[in-house]
Amino acid sequence: MDTIVESLFSNSYERLQLALSEYLNNSISFFDKSSESFYHGLMLGLLALMDNQYIIKSNREAGDGRYDISLLPRQNKYPAIIIELKYQKDITDDKLNALAHQALSQINLLRYDSEFKQYGFEKVLKYAIAFSGKKVNVVSEIS
Repeated sequence: MDTIVESLFSNSYERLQLALSEYLNNSISFFDKSSESFYHGLMLGLLALMDNQYIIKSNREAGDGRYDISLLPRQNKYPAIIIELKYQKDITDDKLNALAHQALSQINLLRYDSEFKQYGFEKVLKYAIAFSGKKVNVVSEIS
């Protein structure tokens, strides 16, 4: 769990992808992975460990749409974080990567980071995470 939290702070999407992949392979059943809602709940549970540093919000309107998860820092020393999740059943690694990039484009196109800007946070870490069964692909950028 610590690796997941640390990789979010440090914007290490490769490390985050590896940690999530290991977690999925070691913890979930083949029968668990049936919808984006499952992964959304899983991520919220993992992120609950960050409650001391962040106000964690789920499925809220921002910009021109509704993001999946945001982490609003309780102190300025932490970066603001926005997370968009995608799920598609039984897809190839290439399609999973494309799905993650689609989620990152959605964050930018729909301006999900606008909530952070109104609070004065300049640095926003954007994570797009695509799932397919026990496979995961993570892409990120900083704005």
